[in-house]
Amino acid sequence: MGIADKDIKLLWGKAAGRCSKPGCEYNCLQDLESGGSVVYGEMAHIIAKSPDGPRGDLGGGSNSYDNLILLCPNHHKEIDQAGADAYPVEMLKRWKSEHETMIRDSLSGEMYDSLRDMARAVQKLLIENRQVWEDFGPESEEAESNPLSNLAEFWPVRKLTVIVPKNQEIVNTFEKNSKFVGADDWRIFCQFREHAAGFERNCYTRTEGVKRFPKNFQKMVNKHAR
Repeated sequence: MGIADKDIKLLWGKAAGRCSKPGCEYNCLQDLESGGSVVYGEMAHIIAKSPDGPRGDLGGGSNSYDNLILLCPNHHKEIDQAGADAYPVEMLKRWKSEHETMIRDSLSGEMYDSLRDMARAVQKLLIENRQVWEDFGPESEEAESNPLSNLAEFWPVRKLTVIVPKNQEIVNTFEKNSKFVGADDWRIFCQFREHAAGFERNCYTRTEGVKRFPKNFQKMVNKHAR
């Protein structure tokens, strides 16, 4: 049995699509100048699937998220060739934990001196998310004109490594700077927060009734960013 879809999504999402080896952080999904993307990330087993493999044990390692670490091809090869003495199981588990913690902390949001400063920061995050949606989403020009396009292969990864983290950063930023936000604008923000939560759930498990992106949230942010 291969790696379950949910475990793949968890691994890519929590690692934000970047190599987990300390100091690397290579982006495992690279854009091409000609359009489209190439997946360079490799889902490495911490305990080898085969008992005779790198860091193998008698029972063999599972294909579950807990036994996987996202690496770039170079470091995957280096770690497996060097063997368990150079890269023991506990070291790889620590790398994975520390990398995911670093990603989570980077999304905690910043404190700003004014509503305008906060809105400008959020505006940039929304622009980045919008660009990914337009380039790779199911309603993108390429997807609609060419239903057989390979964009469908990259959209799930893009959602998890770009849109979901930036949505979380936006939510954390608003909550951290709530003193600047009036009641009416907070109500609009809450609509975005519900959309972000539903969008993330739907990335892992298909969920009905997920609220679409509230356009009035974009308008509100743009207004305060002027």
